[in-house]
Amino acid sequence: MRKRILLLISVTLLAFSGVSAQTSQSGLEQTLAGITAEKYPGSPAVIVLDETKVDVEDSGLSHVNRRMVVKVLNEEGCLRYSTYRLDYDPASSFAEIRSIETIRDGKREKLPAGSILDLPQPQMMIYWGPRMKLASIPRLNPGDAVEINTYSKGFVIAYLTAGEAARDDERYIPPMRGHYYDVVLFQGDLPIVKKSYELIMPRDKFLNARVYHGEVGFETSYDKEKVRYLWSKENVSPIEEEPRMVEPTDVATKVVLATAEDWPAKSRWFYEVNENAKAFEWDGDIKKKVDELTSGLGTDDEKRKALLAWVAREIRYSGISMGKGEGYTLHPGTMTFNDRAGVCKDIAGMLITMLRCAGYTTYPAMTMAGAKVEDVPADQFNHCVVAVKLGPGQYKLYDPTWCPFSREVWSSAEKPQNYVIGTPEGEVLMETPLAPPEDNFIKIVSTGRLDSDGNLAGRMHITGGAYSETNLVWAVTSTDKNEVRHVFEEWIRRIAPQAELVSFANEDPVDVDKPFFITLDYRVPGYAIKAGRELLFKSPAAQNILSNRRLTDFVAAVEGDKREHDIYLRSTRKFIFEEKIELPALRKNTDANHPDPVDGPAAAFDAKASSSGKFFELKETFSVKKKIVPASDYGNLKEAYEAMKDFGSRYYRAAY
Repeated sequence: MRKRILLLISVTLLAFSGVSAQTSQSGLEQTLAGITAEKYPGSPAVIVLDETKVDVEDSGLSHVNRRMVVKVLNEEGCLRYSTYRLDYDPASSFAEIRSIETIRDGKREKLPAGSILDLPQPQMMIYWGPRMKLASIPRLNPGDAVEINTYSKGFVIAYLTAGEAARDDERYIPPMRGHYYDVVLFQGDLPIVKKSYELIMPRDKFLNARVYHGEVGFETSYDKEKVRYLWSKENVSPIEEEPRMVEPTDVATKVVLATAEDWPAKSRWFYEVNENAKAFEWDGDIKKKVDELTSGLGTDDEKRKALLAWVAREIRYSGISMGKGEGYTLHPGTMTFNDRAGVCKDIAGMLITMLRCAGYTTYPAMTMAGAKVEDVPADQFNHCVVAVKLGPGQYKLYDPTWCPFSREVWSSAEKPQNYVIGTPEGEVLMETPLAPPEDNFIKIVSTGRLDSDGNLAGRMHITGGAYSETNLVWAVTSTDKNEVRHVFEEWIRRIAPQAELVSFANEDPVDVDKPFFITLDYRVPGYAIKAGRELLFKSPAAQNILSNRRLTDFVAAVEGDKREHDIYLRSTRKFIFEEKIELPALRKNTDANHPDPVDGPAAAFDAKASSSGKFFELKETFSVKKKIVPASDYGNLKEAYEAMKDFGSRYYRAAY
């Protein structure tokens, strides 16, 4: 439930020096003495104090002082705080570790300044020159404490190339000049005794702020020039991690704040910054390629999809810096076309350039893959996509980063998902609709023959839709060509350990105009248990051979009797299993199995199995109806999954 910031307000006309949030040393020592492993069982450490003070200038330049005191309670905590790392980008932010002190038996020992190193951050796929301050803390023992004081200024939304900006504070002013934003978490994976966040800004600056997922104390004071806001919270329990839970930022008590007036203002800024950078201009080479790709295509959808497919496959994901504006400005289309490389924003920019060249009204859009965007216009984004305007207020979204081997133009793994389009008029925060489970179907059609010795020979034909189909494609494209057979062998062995893959076939994964399929021919010696002139066997299709972390991620969430947090799944989905197995000449029918169906707000299961003539037949469906399954619906999800699992373990009998 959302709580607005006016939970606890104290307004005073005091100078800021009289309302300092700093905690005294004597009070700190007393607090440290009361923190023990017995009081916090199982916790590796406790954050005793976390104080942040931010002073924002009229330009938006922020000065951040942070003081953090942590007491370690066991060896895990000692290892966790054996080093301290402070990340920054030298072209857009400045950072320093001002002091680190260990506190043992009430005595303080300061870490020598020479012990703090300035090193490049580890990088993979994105090479923009970020750095880190790294300090090695002397050996800690359970019961010791560490106090860390840091200072930073600038912003981290953008990643600029070191050395190209001016040497003064101008380079630390945020790209949306005059504005400031932050997302402040008041809860994490460790207990917190006291946390405060103090924000000082010019009095005439507008502030939009809200508290989410709990309550936070709040007070404010002001003088003729400045306003001081203070949020604080004490004795905070850690977030208990659960399998497949939503992002911690979606459950932690937090304050989201921004000086931007609303989302349309943010939208207009994103539009203008890229238009001013001439990010979407094209040249003759791009025009020639666009004409080549769209030649002979009749509909707008066909033309846009052809351009999407080319960009998705030809622009590899590799981040190289263009210099000033990196991180929030899309690379010029001509640069990306020549380099054939970029991150999501640049891949999106390449598609926008080509779509505009083809005559379509197209804009960039910001989104947050994997987490929610709260309705405060702060930067809460990690991904960039493409929006094509179809009519007044009507847009179609494309995601070229997602689509190298997908028939979807917009991933069903991003439904629902928040996004903001950068347009000259300004757009509000929007959300993609939920994908119905029928869109993300998986269908296995199983046929086979069981002989009188219990040997099984069979075939499984596997198809899928939307996100599920893309996952089937990835089984081929993300695997070395020589290892694809091994992947399918692992699938078949889920029918029985002795199962053997005879042969396989699949549609060309590169041809996104054709539905993808996988066909597996297999045999299982001694599959059925012989008992005189009877065979006992399980349904091959009901063994769900596609159980894996992507297609059946809900399995990992089904642990225990209840949930505290909502479940985050990659998508909705529907499994359809159809089977027909020929049996030896029957003396009597096999057993029938008609379990009670399960249906609820989050999941559904229905199945039946029986014999007809000399054939065993099965039909089964299992649906996950929500991408984000509320904790209140956990019981329904578990019941449906347990019913499916029980159905798959059922033995059938054939007498001959």
